[in-house]
Amino acid sequence: MFLFKRCLCTLIGLTLVTLLQNGASADENDEIVTGCHHSNAEWGLEAIERCINDNKITRELVLQHPEKHKAIVERCRRRNELGWSWVKNCVDKDIEAETALADYPRETADLVKFCHAEIGHRGAAAVKKCVDQVIDRSRSPKPN
Repeated sequence: MFLFKRCLCTLIGLTLVTLLQNGASADENDEIVTGCHHSNAEWGLEAIERCINDNKITRELVLQHPEKHKAIVERCRRRNELGWSWVKNCVDKDIEAETALADYPRETADLVKFCHAEIGHRGAAAVKKCVDQVIDRSRSPKPN
């Protein structure tokens, strides 16, 4: 057991050094290592290392988004305790939703503004969902 703990500490230490060399903040790197350790400890060192590497790669992909998406990236990053895959999914969905909302017909402009005012703080995907739900309800047949 002692050898396992010593190897685990060494692995975590080496991983932290590797992450720090890639220019990421120490806090973010620590969150990745700690999160992966806690969520994968029962699966062993290989699973922890894979989780750390996956999160590191995904973080780099998220941070490569152009400046015009900075607000989306920052909003989604506030929830990075759920892992960088969650952050990437959040960013991708909001970018996709922004594009879709921009292509909605003019007659939905007031509805988009309303939904944005109500739940825009949750992101474009939530706004799009709100708009789509209202549109779907208006198309549904009314009961007599």
